[in-house]
Amino acid sequence: MRRGSMGDRMHRTRCRAVRDDGDCDATRRMRGCWWSWISFQFGWPLMHGCPLNGTKSCAGGRCTRPQAAGIGNEALSMLAEKRREWAVARLGPSLQRMRWDRLTLGIGLGYTLLAWSLSYGTVLPQLRDDLHLSASLASLHGSMFGFCLLIMALFGSRILARMPNRLSLGCSVTGMVSGGVLFGFGHSPVLTLTGAGIAGAGAALMVIVVPAVVFAHQPQAPTHAMSTLNAFPMISSTLLPLAVSAAAAATISWRVAYVAPLLLIGTAIAVIAGRSPVPGTAVPEPARLREVASVAHIRRRWLVLVFGVMVEIGTVTWASSIMHDLGHASKGSAASLTIGFFVGMFAGRLALSRLLERIDEQLLLILSFVGSLGFLAPFLIGPGLAVRIIGLTGLGISLSPVYPLSVTRIFELHDDTNALGRVAALASGAGVTFGPLLLGVLSDMAGLAWATVVLPVFAIGGLITLGRPQSA
Repeated sequence: MRRGSMGDRMHRTRCRAVRDDGDCDATRRMRGCWWSWISFQFGWPLMHGCPLNGTKSCAGGRCTRPQAAGIGNEALSMLAEKRREWAVARLGPSLQRMRWDRLTLGIGLGYTLLAWSLSYGTVLPQLRDDLHLSASLASLHGSMFGFCLLIMALFGSRILARMPNRLSLGCSVTGMVSGGVLFGFGHSPVLTLTGAGIAGAGAALMVIVVPAVVFAHQPQAPTHAMSTLNAFPMISSTLLPLAVSAAAAATISWRVAYVAPLLLIGTAIAVIAGRSPVPGTAVPEPARLREVASVAHIRRRWLVLVFGVMVEIGTVTWASSIMHDLGHASKGSAASLTIGFFVGMFAGRLALSRLLERIDEQLLLILSFVGSLGFLAPFLIGPGLAVRIIGLTGLGISLSPVYPLSVTRIFELHDDTNALGRVAALASGAGVTFGPLLLGVLSDMAGLAWATVVLPVFAIGGLITLGRPQSA
């Protein structure tokens, strides 16, 4: 509360221990209190030491409760709003928190479905054995998502502009479920690649549409919303390896472990968010990609996102194979040994908004790429499985801020969020397409051990693109 505001005057009127400078001890404690900060983090009222909430007062006395003081609900609402304004002004807009509703939860589950349907890296060893695939052809399944992202971002602007966001999200979920089922039960490369293409198209639609919807639906806390929602895919990425390992231990096909939860997640989305209103994000004069590409800083931020996605998706796609081929883990356990990466990603993205309260976003991205380089060494070189697991877990923590923070930084540069969604999709598509595919091609040519050298090269590329703090 600012001194002299109505809330402040009412506070002093009702408090029994007003100091000479016009502030009671309770007010002074509230302004600098760690408990008030934590309360605001979780959306609780700022009521520590506040006489108007009936808590113990300053100077050993006790303030009257609001009802006894004769303060009405309207005045209390005014005070609550004033306290929120004070907290935002003092502690910064980064402390604002997203609100949860059916649509937000549905989007989170949609990201969970996306990660589950596209987690081909977890089942890559089993798929290669079943269909006798080369590394290049196997990695093409993951690249189908990237191809669809590139095609939609480059050539689908008119179609996407005519589709309501609600219809786009519905088509996205349908595509991921149907494509995932076809991939899971396909017994030929043609069927599995077709399924991967359909799922990739649905996932691409979600990646393009969701950021604009989130920025429209959560205008007060887009960064917190993006970082939190991008933690949902890590749930799938953590549980799928466990499901595949459990299925192998129970002599159940990996296909069942992959498809059954896919159907459950799709059903949950339909039940929870099927009837939720979705905000529109269309603008009277849509911006062209060429126009958006000319905006200051956008190319550098776009390249940072490309390099970050290359490292992340390349690791996700090939982590299980690296544990099996280089770490000599069994096929059943190799998948479960990769969950440290996703647990690290999950924890890091949940903590992102709090990190931004202490670290500049540019510096945080630099630290992320530096940390990734540091943890890639033990993950790729070892020695031993334990060291590789530690390196992979640390890599997940280090990489966690890159994608949501890079997307948010791109969305800060223009008003047309639909156009920016296509720009971000182009970056994701390039990273998803060429990262795993390059690893697969090099693996066929020189072996997996030499092919993994491209991962630290991608991280160095992101670090160089970022440049010095405050330069982008």
